[in-house]
Amino acid sequence: MSVLTSFRDGELYFHHSLDEQPDPENFPIHAHNAYEIFYFLSDEGSFLVEGTTYDLHRYDILIMRPAETHRLFIPPEHPYERKAIHFPESASSPDTDLLLIPFRDRRLGQHNRYAGAEHPELRRTLEDLHLRPGLERIQLNAHLQLFLTELYAVWELETGSQQGVTLGDSSAGVLAGEVLRYVNRHLFEPISLQVLSDRFDRSPSQISRIFVRATGTTFWKYVVIKRLLTARAMLQRGQSATETCFACGFSDYSSFYRAYKAQFGTAPAGTSVR
Repeated sequence: MSVLTSFRDGELYFHHSLDEQPDPENFPIHAHNAYEIFYFLSDEGSFLVEGTTYDLHRYDILIMRPAETHRLFIPPEHPYERKAIHFPESASSPDTDLLLIPFRDRRLGQHNRYAGAEHPELRRTLEDLHLRPGLERIQLNAHLQLFLTELYAVWELETGSQQGVTLGDSSAGVLAGEVLRYVNRHLFEPISLQVLSDRFDRSPSQISRIFVRATGTTFWKYVVIKRLLTARAMLQRGQSATETCFACGFSDYSSFYRAYKAQFGTAPAGTSVR
């Protein structure tokens, strides 16, 4: 990957990157603690966000809120170029609650995509984002505020519109959506394929296949990613590692420690932004 431009200040992060020959193995399912604005500058690809597949075209924009899992599918024969902004709630605006409504007031995996061809006002804000040395934070914050303001105006007009290929397109899709919502409501409780099997009257292998089709990853990997993101946020707020471990659904500290270090590259007592 070639990083054309990047800037980081704590959880506020911007990058403009290019993969001339993208390797699909480099884009596994993941999620962030921060909010994300993703600007797609390639010819074609697709994004799977919490069970909804969005076909992407050049200049399309995706938004994700913290812990919203997503995965890119990109043809290896096409260069993959994108811009992305990651920002914490505190970096958005004094009117945070209002301007973050498009991120928060929707179901997971719904209303993530904004077609660039239909929204030149959103596209223009990201297209014009070129950081100058010494002015990076000022410029990034200015563009972020403008984008969030424009996005909120679009959200008000478009709320309720259907996007993507959603889980609800068939009876199997309806079931997958119910399974995902159940898992997210019971994320920190003892949960397993057997629990889901009993709840939805399907065999564990059927539930496993449903989950992989809906999320692009296995049931347990999905649960662990979500638990670890919550754990990192708790640690950053000053919670002890032991309390965090059990509050986030891990049954023993050693497995929590290993999973956390594998995911973030640091021990739970010391946090870093990835």
